Amino acid sequence: MNDTDVSIDERIRSFAASVRRHLDDLPEDELDEILGGLTADLAEQAADNGGVLELGDPADYAEELRSAAGFPPRGEAVKRPPFGERFTAWRRGIADGIRRNPFGAWLLDLLVSLRPVWWVLRGFGMFAALGGLLRISPFGYPFGSDQYGVLPSSPLGWLPLLALVITSVQWGRGNWLPGMWLRHVRTVTSVVAVLVLPFALVAAFSPRVEYVDDGGYMPQGLLLDGVQVNNIFAYDADGNPIDQVQLFTGKGTPLNLYGADGTNTIFGDGTMSEFGTQDNGELATIPLEDYRGQAIWNVYPLDEAQMDNTRGLPKMSTKRQPEPPFQKAPSILSTAPSPTPTPGVTEPQPTETPAP
Repeated sequence: MNDTDVSIDERIRSFAASVRRHLDDLPEDELDEILGGLTADLAEQAADNGGVLELGDPADYAEELRSAAGFPPRGEAVKRPPFGERFTAWRRGIADGIRRNPFGAWLLDLLVSLRPVWWVLRGFGMFAALGGLLRISPFGYPFGSDQYGVLPSSPLGWLPLLALVITSVQWGRGNWLPGMWLRHVRTVTSVVAVLVLPFALVAAFSPRVEYVDDGGYMPQGLLLDGVQVNNIFAYDADGNPIDQVQLFTGKGTPLNLYGADGTNTIFGDGTMSEFGTQDNGELATIPLEDYRGQAIWNVYPLDEAQMDNTRGLPKMSTKRQPEPPFQKAPSILSTAPSPTPTPGVTEPQPTETPAP
């Protein structure tokens, strides 16, 4: 840094300190807000003018700052401006600082041109917030039958949304605000809309999946009148029970009571076994296993065991072959009865044919 630059920096610091002394009757926070960027602004002006900077009288400069901030001349009672005025001044200062940069000025102009879009989004955010409050209220959701989506699902439900959007647009244009209290309501609703909008927009543009109720879950496997078949007992034509009979469908598929995915698998001690459940999980159905240890689900009747509800596994100590529903089924084979002779009628006797 050369001698000229050092001299300019010293002049700027001395000038800022003198301005601060002329404003030391102001509240400390107000003083920091007014003089917060003074040194940086003066240094930037000096750099833009090639190191030349005309500072002027610090007292006059201090009075200009005092007047611009809305404070009375020195010596008069300093009245703290209302919060709204101070917030407006702060916002204006921020905007002026951003506009010093060309990109910042372009960005602010773009945002100003997009204000009508924000007005519409604010109305939508108000609608989403109101719908969320009504869903948890005892009055229910009045904007259509869609209880989980953000957008209404009926033509009547679009009317409140349209009314809130129009109200938001009118507020943005400075209309429909007869009282100061309503301006505060506008501020509060704007803050609420900013918080609600991210979630509302995600919910509005997310694809919806509709589920059709077909009357309940249909269990897998073999059903009889909609009821799960738990076991099968086979009998021969004479009505005698048949043990370990294999059953297949007409296409050669093994007849599995529980279907391909309706059984449970147990892993333990390096082995795997399968079981099914019946009687609301109180009884387990256990199949036979082949020489490889794989379950065979089409050999009947299947063994049964009690379930251990604490572990969710069958008690193998109770495994047994179930009793058939009856010891002997009705026989479908019978001998035709001999005809009873009628009294007084002689049956014809066969006549022998003589040999030629």
